[in-house]
Amino acid sequence: MRNLEIALPDSRPKERRRILRATYDNLVWIGVEFIALQSDPKQALEWVDVENEEALDDGVGGVFLACHVGNWELAAAWAAQSGHKISAIVRESHDKGERGIIAEMRANAGVNCIPKTVPMTRALGVLRRNEFLAIMPDQYGGSEGVAAPLFGLDTMTSQGTAVFAYVTKKPIIPVYISRVAPFRHRLRFGKPVKWEDKGNREETILGITKAVNEEIERIILNAPDQWLAQHRRFKEYY
Repeated sequence: MRNLEIALPDSRPKERRRILRATYDNLVWIGVEFIALQSDPKQALEWVDVENEEALDDGVGGVFLACHVGNWELAAAWAAQSGHKISAIVRESHDKGERGIIAEMRANAGVNCIPKTVPMTRALGVLRRNEFLAIMPDQYGGSEGVAAPLFGLDTMTSQGTAVFAYVTKKPIIPVYISRVAPFRHRLRFGKPVKWEDKGNREETILGITKAVNEEIERIILNAPDQWLAQHRRFKEYY
């Protein structure tokens, strides 16, 4: 509930409780939809209405800025089934059996997964081949992150999105997905995140990270009732 208080400071407690209940419903539907997708991954094309798909057609690939909002698994599956080569950096489950099942389901949907524990040269290779690399930097950045404002609070934030954009000069493309109804989704690709080279690597990466967090705020506020609000995103403030 604390996450919703931070993200929606003007909301009333009753409204935040309603939103929190809806986030649990979203988690259930993510599982149901992703399991149903396995029989025919092409169903992703029928379940998703897309806006601004032309943002993906310039042939240079890019970094997908995604969040744990809506059915993020379906967004990646849609991209793959639409013919776009996509790899996703993932945090694997500690449970070996669960890890294998999830990896198999993602592969069946056409999504190549890159565990966070492997050298990131694999991820750089994806971008250098003009493919798409999906990253979800909306969770707590931990000791490897950098303090950057999110919903008005400085909190440890992953720099991965910024680093990949800085090194490869590929566009950062925001991904907005929300469920309209079960098995019915709206997917929109936003305008590339704007950033400038400040002439200093650390300053530039911090600037990109701040711009990424601003976009994350917009993605979450687009569908707060479908956000993974249970995650301890603001650990410094609990």
